[in-house]
This record gives sequence, C-alpha cells and structure tokens, in this order.
Amino acid sequence: MKTRRLLSFASPLPLLLLAGACSSSDDGKKAGPPGSGLTIQEDGVYRYVLGVDHESGRFITGGAHEVVKFVEDREGKFEQYDSANDPGRLHPQLGKAEYKKYDATLTAGESEWNVFASNWWAQSQNGIAKRWTGGVQDYNDLSDTDNLSPTEKYDLMHYPGQQKQVAEIKHWDYRELLKGEAERAEKHAHAAITVAGPATKWELENHGNYQSHAHPDSWWGHCNGWASYAIAEAGGNPKRDIRVKLDSSGKLIDCDALGDTSGCLLFRMGDIEALMSELYFSDQATFSGRRCNKDPDKVERDEWGRPKDVECRDLNPGSFHIGVVGLLSRGADHFTTKQMGKIPFVIDHNWDWEVWNFPLTKYQISEQVEVSKQDAAKLVGASEYVFNDLARKFVRIKMTYWMVSDGVSDDKMLLRADQRGIALHDTELNYVLELDENDTILGGEWIKDPTTSWGKDSKNLHPDFFWMAVNHRGQGENADDLGGSNDNPFVAYSKVRALLDCANDASTCAPPAPPPLPDAGAEGGADAATPPAPNSCVAHCGGQSEDKSCWCDAQCAQYGDCCADRDAACGGGTPPPPAANPNSCQDNCGKKAPGGCWCDSGCASYGDCCSDKAQFCQ
Repeated sequence: MKTRRLLSFASPLPLLLLAGACSSSDDGKKAGPPGSGLTIQEDGVYRYVLGVDHESGRFITGGAHEVVKFVEDREGKFEQYDSANDPGRLHPQLGKAEYKKYDATLTAGESEWNVFASNWWAQSQNGIAKRWTGGVQDYNDLSDTDNLSPTEKYDLMHYPGQQKQVAEIKHWDYRELLKGEAERAEKHAHAAITVAGPATKWELENHGNYQSHAHPDSWWGHCNGWASYAIAEAGGNPKRDIRVKLDSSGKLIDCDALGDTSGCLLFRMGDIEALMSELYFSDQATFSGRRCNKDPDKVERDEWGRPKDVECRDLNPGSFHIGVVGLLSRGADHFTTKQMGKIPFVIDHNWDWEVWNFPLTKYQISEQVEVSKQDAAKLVGASEYVFNDLARKFVRIKMTYWMVSDGVSDDKMLLRADQRGIALHDTELNYVLELDENDTILGGEWIKDPTTSWGKDSKNLHPDFFWMAVNHRGQGENADDLGGSNDNPFVAYSKVRALLDCANDASTCAPPAPPPLPDAGAEGGADAATPPAPNSCVAHCGGQSEDKSCWCDAQCAQYGDCCADRDAACGGGTPPPPAANPNSCQDNCGKKAPGGCWCDSGCASYGDCCSDKAQFCQ
C-alpha cells in the first residue's frame, strides 16, 4: 500500500534476530564446503567464495570488495595485532595515537547513522528477481506489473521491448555435488523462460536458480550488498512507494502528482532497497582482519585452546576494541558524507568459514578490570603470560555489541523501514587488552567469561574481520556501476538513485510546471516584481510550498492541505470533469472509475483508491 509524504523518521526501532542471512542453512547444519568464505586474489579484490564449480574447478563467488588501503603492509609481531589487523585499515583515523589509547570512561556508544533492517535477497529464491509480493509467479507473464520483481520492473522501465530468453537448466543442489554421484538426489529442473529484459536474465543466471554450476545453496545471498548499502548510501532507505514513468526526455515522473497513471510502474520501497543492495554487492571498501577459510571442526588449536592458524585467530581483540570505541564513541569522518560523527561498520559475525555480514551499530562495556600479568595468563588458560612481551598492563573486558538484521520477512518489507519493528541482535564478547606503559592498546587475547562456568567462549565466537564501504562502484564497473562481473551489469546507479530520490523527495520527480499565468501587474504595476509567497505553489507543483505549510500535488484535495493558489499555479480545476480525468471519483462513488482506480469502501485496503475519493465519496 502506498505511503504518502513521509518526510522524516525516527532512528530505527530494535531489529529482528539474525537468522539464515548469508550464513547457516535452514536446517541448522553447517552450510557450504570446508574452505568456502572470503579469499583475496592477486588483483587486490576480496571475493566471497561460496563453493567450487565441480565441472571447471573454478571458485563460485558472491560479492566482492575492491579494497582501499590507508596503511602500508608491514611486518608485525604475531601476538600483538599485526599489519593485517591494523585498525587504520578500517578507517585512517583509527590509526592515530589518540584512538589507540585505552580510555576507561568510554563504555558505550551508538551510531548516529540510520542503519535500517532489510532483506538479504537469497539466491535460492532468485535474488532480486524474486516476485516477493506474490501475484502471478510465471516469468513469461508480465501482466501483473504491480507484483513483478525489482529487476523486471527495472527492465520494463529502462529496457522496454528487450525481452530475453533464459535457457532450461538442470543441476544438482550444491550440497549434492559434494557427494558421490551415486549418492546424489535428483537434479533440480528449471524450464526455459522468456523474461522482461537483460537485468532479469543476468540475475536469474548469476544470482538465482538458473546458475550453470549448481542450484544455489540456502545461505547464498546479498547480505554484503545490503550491509554496504545500509552503512554507506547517503540517500538512506526509501520513505514511500512510488508509481512512476519516464517522460520523453528520460526524466522520472511521479504519476500520482501527474494525475495520470497510464503506462506507469509501481516501485515499492522494498523494490528500491533490493536494487540498491545489488548495486553495492560489488563495492570499494576498507578491510581489516583475515578470512578464516576452515571448517571449525578441523581447526587445530594450541595448548591454550587458541586456533594455531593466524587467519583463524584474528580479528585481534585489541584491533576490535579500537575500532568499536573509536567509531561509535570517539567518532570519525563518514566516507560518503565526509561529516564527523558516530559511524557504523560491518563485521563478519562468525570467525570460521561461514560468512555473516552485519552492520555493528551499538556497544556497551559492562565490565572492565585491570588485572595482573599472572591473572591475565590465567584468563587465557596459561600458567604465565607468554603472548606479548611488550605488554605492561592488562585489562579484562566484557562487551556487548548489537547488530542490525537483514532477515526482514516479505510482509514487513511492505512497510517503511522504521515501521518494521525488527529487534537488534546482541552478542557478548570477553577478552584481555594488552597495553604499554602509556595505556596504548597493543593487542589482546580472546577469553571465556570468567564469571560463569557456562556460555560462549570468545575463543570460539568472535568477529572474523570488519570492513566499511567507501563507494558502490566495484572492480570493472564504470562510474554508473554498469559493467563488471560481480554484480548486475545492467543496473545503473543513477537510475536506481533517481527512484530512491523520488521516494524521499517528491520534488525530484514532479511533473513539469505549466506555463505561468499572465501577471495582471506585468505592465509596470507594483505586483510585477513581487516574488511568490512562501506558501505559494508557484514553482512547487507536485511537491510542497517553500515554507512546507501546504501541498501542491494531486493528492492535496484528498488530504485537505492544498495551498490556496494550487489550482491557479498548477492547473486543473476542482473538481475536474470526468471526461478530462478518468481517474476521478466524481459520479463514480461505490464503483470503479473509468481510468482503473476505485471509489468503493474497500479501495483503502487494496491501495487502489482514486486520488480524489475523499473529496467526492464520504
């Protein structure tokens, strides 16, 4: 249902428990093969490796980060945080001395950025080519335009008449490929289809059920794209559904403001969020930490219970502490807006080969106690502290952090982001910080909570790496995000951003204003040079007056908030004659208007009322 003119919103409500988003399978078992996860290639791009194509031997990859580095690689002492864990890699300000200083007064912080809960657009459900609002599910049938998928609507608007063929595919589920051929279940079969255009074809064949190598596993999705979009995009989340079309010049026009919905497409807020998540699926980002590519059951551990492999032992808790406190308490410059503030970042919530990308937006330290070197050793499980001979002081920390979810259900995706009511997910960590004599944080060790005999051991559950999006444009993509091979090369940033802008500011997609009326004082009277009043519709048709006190759009009569000169400035008498406006309720109360909208008591439930229903039908 269309939400009208929601100009502002509160900070996000608590968000839902994280379940199944780019992580484990629905049955609770481990998903993906040993060795899947994130890998770095020679070209400086980190790619999410989902598995292996058993025909070609090539990696099956998801999204990618073209890594932006702010510090140079250098050798580092193994037990303190090393160069890969340098917090300055996450944000350059974290490399400054004042950010590395331990400060016991900084015990809580929260992002000032509006990070909103959304969906992760699972590949097993065809990614952003999913018809997520129901309706006709046959891709050959494009008649139910309101309920098409995000890519189909995009194709109809920007690639009209360019339908594409998607060939039949038969393939095993990825998990079946890990078995011997005699043990495998039947192949999945997907029939050949005709689709709306190139964006939909690419999505189905690369992020959907028509992938050549395998039927996608349950955890493959767009969590990294959503997380990147949610922390980096200055446009934020869309505030309303929009019904739009392109005019002859290619400009996006709000059809509701035009008063004529013929040839228009409905883009719901969730459609726009899906397209933005696709654009950020391959991005430029900073990155700190390493990727642990091992099955947790096969990770070798030392005598103190720590993973022997350095990539499975990080993210170092010293680096993590500097990053969390630095960005959420001290603050830093946001990469997109360049403004100083408390800014969020993204973590891989799990340290092993599963990848759980979520924005971290809040933390609280509930316990911090300076301990002796001997007590620090006991906390790690050793008889003496042999882990960092540069450390002079030790502090035991218990911290809880909160993450935003991408597990929003389809029905709640119909709501504006701040109305979805999804709870933040919290996780507790326990660790020892290693300080020098000046209280500079050198590193640390993950430990089990010493105050209880049960619960999670942070040696076995801690973030694997953290990162921050810098730009939506990834490797191989042009300035408009077209091209490349890691996200949809047919979806342009400028076109999706126009949809987002229209959803958030009606003036960006307002119809052209009609020619100005003759000015009675044009022959030299005093009124000739008088500027329009701040509550006038002159130059504001389709939006609000300059002082925001009244409206100049097609719906203002319904809401009773039209500016006094709306009809004179924007044209259209009140009420318009039925012959001139087939979408009017005049003489049509209780039934369907000739133009297709409704004037009955049920239209509010279906979201298809004529814009002037309140004016003519009580």
